[in-house]
Amino acid sequence: MEDIFEIVMVIIVVIGCCVVMPLMIVWLTNKRKNHEIDKKTEILTALLEKNPNLNPAEVMNKLNMVQGADKKSLKEKLLEKLLTGCICLLVGLVIFFTHLFGFIFLGSKELGVVGGGVMAALGIAYIIYYFVGKKALSSEIEAEEKQIVEQQISE
Repeated sequence: MEDIFEIVMVIIVVIGCCVVMPLMIVWLTNKRKNHEIDKKTEILTALLEKNPNLNPAEVMNKLNMVQGADKKSLKEKLLEKLLTGCICLLVGLVIFFTHLFGFIFLGSKELGVVGGGVMAALGIAYIIYYFVGKKALSSEIEAEEKQIVEQQISE
């Protein structure tokens, strides 16, 4: 009876992690984007009702500039990937080696070794993503930096 309960629990956890959680993330992301679009539309219609002589394209550009203040540059996004990779690699190696040398805190030695190995592999993948992205996007990063400098000079 306990074996059946364990199997059912594993199935529920796997379905929750592999199906429900990604669907919820996508749903929440789309809901947030739709909410932002609705708010921009409300603002634009209110401005156009109060002042019909406004150019809608110019107003949208200004709205996007206000929203763009918190957007991250390509370089910042790549640096976040590097940081995430280093953290995942470090945590994965700690879990891997602690379980490999007998200090068990995740239930079993095999689970810790596999979990640590997966976490370390994920960290290595993020670090590789950083270096490949840095090389592939170098011209875009330079152009983005020049654009930021020009905007700061013009202001």
